[in-house]
Amino acid sequence: MIQQTLFKVRDLRQKTQFKIDDAYLNGYARICGKDATLVYTSLCRHAEFNTQKAFPSQEKIAYEHGISVRTVRRGLKELMEYNIIIAEQVRQRGQFMNYIYTLLDKSEWKKITEGQKRPMVDRRTKTVGRLTAYGVEPTKDNKQQRITNIKDNKDTTTEVETSESQEINQCITDTIQAFKETVNPTINFGNKTNRQAVKDLLKLGKGDYSKLKELVDYAISVQGKSFSPTITTPYQLREKLGALRIYNQKEDNNKVKFVGL
Repeated sequence: MIQQTLFKVRDLRQKTQFKIDDAYLNGYARICGKDATLVYTSLCRHAEFNTQKAFPSQEKIAYEHGISVRTVRRGLKELMEYNIIIAEQVRQRGQFMNYIYTLLDKSEWKKITEGQKRPMVDRRTKTVGRLTAYGVEPTKDNKQQRITNIKDNKDTTTEVETSESQEINQCITDTIQAFKETVNPTINFGNKTNRQAVKDLLKLGKGDYSKLKELVDYAISVQGKSFSPTITTPYQLREKLGALRIYNQKEDNNKVKFVGL
């Protein structure tokens, strides 16, 4: 006699679930990668039903999946590249607020071409081919091809460095743009001194751009106030970081918590 085991399945009538397009898991997940898939999962979870807009912070998404903010940014970049989402940054009282992400219909997504489809790889034999019930079967053009464990370390390192350089350049651009739009319309994006200052500030914050963003927003918000240090460029922010801290400590009732690196 077969002994029955009682268990409870998901009750989809309860509003404790969210939806992800089948089309994403049927192809785009492999193309965009695991970082984008984790981020997309959170955006689907937080999206409003009617507008499909979501506005969780990058820090919140990172916390939900136990990943870094840098990984979240990589995932967002992939999703935007394939037009799966669009992002817009909201300004309030002269300060940059969180991004608002809109989840687009799958008809708007960038099409996947044959050349973009990633082949399956048998991790045990390192065989490249298509997935079958018996494992990975090599394709006709690659029956003799094997993926070796010996890779070109130089190329791998270059790829990682290029990815990091792109993220740092984006941080530099966003930081200078913040000053340009608020207190210094003549600031030059190509100024080496300002660009190096942003890099130095990033190092102080251990590469966490969210800390630098909060610091920049605070520095801009106090411009024009009595006794506040004049800061209109990233270079001045780096040089007057100590003066800004002292100003905050002396500010009435410490209304704004100083965000230091």
